[in-house]
Amino acid sequence: MKNVLIIGYGELGRGIYELVERSAKYRLFKKDIEDLEPKEKIDVMHVCIPFIRNFVEVVTGYIKKYKPELTIIESTVGPGTTDEVYKKTKKLIVHSPVRARHPDMIVGLLKFIKFIGPTSEKAGKLAKEYYESLGIKAEIMGSAINTEVGKLLCTTYYAANIAFHQDMERICKGLGADFKQSVTRFNETGTIDREYKIPRPVLYPGYIGGHCLIPNIKTLQKYINTDFLEDILKSNELKRKEIEKKGEKADK
Repeated sequence: MKNVLIIGYGELGRGIYELVERSAKYRLFKKDIEDLEPKEKIDVMHVCIPFIRNFVEVVTGYIKKYKPELTIIESTVGPGTTDEVYKKTKKLIVHSPVRARHPDMIVGLLKFIKFIGPTSEKAGKLAKEYYESLGIKAEIMGSAINTEVGKLLCTTYYAANIAFHQDMERICKGLGADFKQSVTRFNETGTIDREYKIPRPVLYPGYIGGHCLIPNIKTLQKYINTDFLEDILKSNELKRKEIEKKGEKADK
């Protein structure tokens, strides 16, 4: 039986741990704050820690300490991070971000294709075989930069749609229109025509809180910035002020 180590036991790490545990195919170890000195050889190491300032150094340290055959970075990271870790270790490493809704991580892991950003052909192949052994649909991309940027833009796309709904709500209010009728009902019925499959997301124009969408935009801004990214943040901050003006509290 091969050995799997989970580094980081927050929501992400727990989700990965529970999924691997369900398979009953691997011997599991986990490391969070406590120290861990497994005597067994580690075959697969999942990195599930937040994208902290010294992320590359921390992950490099874990790879040197536990010497896994394959390292899978599950964390949402900045572009180029996986390659930086690879250059320092020259080990088998891939980036494979999780697409799931908190806290139901397992549902998302089994539903969405698990994209793999490899640092080598061998690393990508091993990761794909491993994920498929867990019942996860996996697809290898050209390189880690594609999955790193893909995850950041995926969450930013969602945030952008919410921000647009925030602004549409302001437009409706300014013109005396009802948001649910002018926006929600139009969008709910916007994809009936099968010939024109134009997506019409139906979203609530609330404050974007949580620890995913906005932080990911701010991570992206460290590498490249656009007016559009800044507009999302401005709209969300304006929404926070609008909510607080009513005497309510924005959901963090």
